[in-house]
Amino acid sequence: MSIKLIATDMDGTFLNDHSDYDHTRFQRLLTKMQEQGVRFVVASGNQYPHLPQYFTGLTGEITYLAEDGAHIVANGRTISEDVIPQPVLTAFLSWIRTQPLFKQAWVLLSGRQAAWTEMLASSKRFKQSSYFYGNLTHVMDLTEVTDAIYKVDITWPSFDVSAQEALVNQAFGGKLRATSSGLGGIDVILPQVNKAYGLSKLQQIWQISYDETLAFGDSGNDLEMVQQAKYGYIMKNAPEAVRRQANLTTPLSNNESGVLAIIEDFLK
Repeated sequence: MSIKLIATDMDGTFLNDHSDYDHTRFQRLLTKMQEQGVRFVVASGNQYPHLPQYFTGLTGEITYLAEDGAHIVANGRTISEDVIPQPVLTAFLSWIRTQPLFKQAWVLLSGRQAAWTEMLASSKRFKQSSYFYGNLTHVMDLTEVTDAIYKVDITWPSFDVSAQEALVNQAFGGKLRATSSGLGGIDVILPQVNKAYGLSKLQQIWQISYDETLAFGDSGNDLEMVQQAKYGYIMKNAPEAVRRQANLTTPLSNNESGVLAIIEDFLK
């Protein structure tokens, strides 16, 4: 059975450690995908406005499964979104202020209109976060934000965030879910939302089966999506704990165009 859908995470997977990829090689593959009727999906925890920038100048259709699956955009149009209810969001933001494990955290709200944070616009961290979030906006109090929010992005200076992830899932089980973002942080989203949830929506819309799906990822928030595809690959460069939970591992790392090499093989 031939492949009809290819979904890939970006950071640490499709992109190398310099946040880049082989544009010429990918354009050649994207053209082949269009000719063979294969859908290409970018699946990321990032905001939608940030993602098309990587593909400026390329020709071909790309669907964006943003915010870990909470916001799906095809042909520039939102086809699905899952928004955190305001009372739940307010309760969560008030709760983390009382938790010692969250005292050193940087917190951002990723929304429909913008991204929001209490970090000062003059701070180094604000400037770093601006790379990932379009229209990042400083506010005095996150609980006063009225935008529709897809995700709470929380990061720390240290990389082991397993305790924080477990604490959120224990305190807000059934209302919110925390998952590692792979960058020393956690994404907090609705319980049903993950990249597999978004991918399954696209499989239903396009009438594409599990057997016709190829997927790539490198961190905890990619596992469900990789398991949603018959050909689900975890990257060679992924942490060992993540690789152990996958059936397939790419022979090449993200710095060796590991994703493009596998796609090339399948399109043959």
